Amino acid sequence: MGSAEPRIEILIVGAGLAGLFCALECKRRGFAPIVLESRDVVQSVGDFITIGPTAIRAFKNWPTLYDAFHKAAYDTNVYYHKQHGEVGAGPRKVNESFGWNIIRPDLHKMLMDTVLANGIGVRYLQHVVEFLETPDKGGVKLSDGEILYADLVIAADGIRSKSWMVVTGEEPKTYSSGSAIFRCAYPTSHAMTIPSLRENWDTSTHGETMHFFLGSVSHGIMLIGKEKTCWGWMHRDDETTSVESWSAKLSSETALQQLDGDGEWSPEYRAVVDATPPNSIIHWRLVWRDLHKDWVSPKGRVVQIGDAAHAFLPTSVNGGTQAFEDAVSLPCCLRMAIDQKGLDGIPTATKVHNTLRLDRVSFIQQLGFKRRNAYYNLDWEAVKKDPSLVASEPAKWQYEHDPEKYAATRFEECRNCLETGKAFKNTNVPEHYTFEPWTVKDMEAGTK
Repeated sequence: MGSAEPRIEILIVGAGLAGLFCALECKRRGFAPIVLESRDVVQSVGDFITIGPTAIRAFKNWPTLYDAFHKAAYDTNVYYHKQHGEVGAGPRKVNESFGWNIIRPDLHKMLMDTVLANGIGVRYLQHVVEFLETPDKGGVKLSDGEILYADLVIAADGIRSKSWMVVTGEEPKTYSSGSAIFRCAYPTSHAMTIPSLRENWDTSTHGETMHFFLGSVSHGIMLIGKEKTCWGWMHRDDETTSVESWSAKLSSETALQQLDGDGEWSPEYRAVVDATPPNSIIHWRLVWRDLHKDWVSPKGRVVQIGDAAHAFLPTSVNGGTQAFEDAVSLPCCLRMAIDQKGLDGIPTATKVHNTLRLDRVSFIQQLGFKRRNAYYNLDWEAVKKDPSLVASEPAKWQYEHDPEKYAATRFEECRNCLETGKAFKNTNVPEHYTFEPWTVKDMEAGTK
């Protein structure tokens, strides 16, 4: 693919998963991306993340990243337990359509290494306090007063992005979900000091395993890999200890107190929580946001991707995958629009990208709400007969999607529809799906 003429400068705010991969794809398309990050040392924290086939296929454009991902990804047998520990279903081998689990910090390091190896600049600056735009530029204002401009600014700075004021003119409304989640990872060698865990789930005997412990008001996950053991617990929120932040930490003693408040749990699951090293547990408050249709500023020079545009519940098992799909789709749209109109094509590209992605993201967000409710209302006798009832494996329309091919083949039609006012029909969703706006209230009431 030819290089862009003139030189297209792009600022990407946020060195997370979405921002780093978008930088790589912008580079591949011939642009000049620079990643801006407010922390001088990026510390990626958390447990594991599931990356679906649609994202993994895109990694093939970066062979070193693709190989490193597959070497580090977990190959798990999955078990579904009742809260107290009884196995209700499993083991089940994870279907390739589900994707692969990987430790989030490991994936982050792979992406950062690939970005730096390909000569993409990463600048560690003051916090971005405001996003700006002129008719032909996007910009950011930093906390020290410095202002930076580029042909396009991509907001990849997560759920608390400051970009909403320039995109919609107001901050998104948030609603308490009533839930929070503990997330943690530590060395499996430490976990194997627990006698029952070593006896029953040692990886040399049982391979890598993932365990769901499903209760009536909360659920836990335990993943035992060769190198790392992760656990997470999605539960009723305790507003005295949880915040919407990757830097919030709490002790294993506090975690166990809250865990035991929800009834009897598997002794092995409790032991994994109890053995957690100090300062390792993230307590993340799950805050809901209504669907947002518009991820692009009025002049098209600031665009949101990943969590900045669309946050997901963990039960969607697809938030990271959709962030990577964004990171593929947007640069493809930019390349096509700029080839047609030069710099003047940027606003068209961002708006086409938004349109191509909205319906798909919206439906997958809704699936997260529905799966969360289903976990707490299980018929275990039915599950024993059909374990797929509790599986989170995606449907064919999800895992066979190719975000790059889709953007390339639907770009012209979508652009024409936006320019003429004609309705555009996305085909990256279930065949009979019709997009309807929704709110958190709708999802809670079960009306959508």
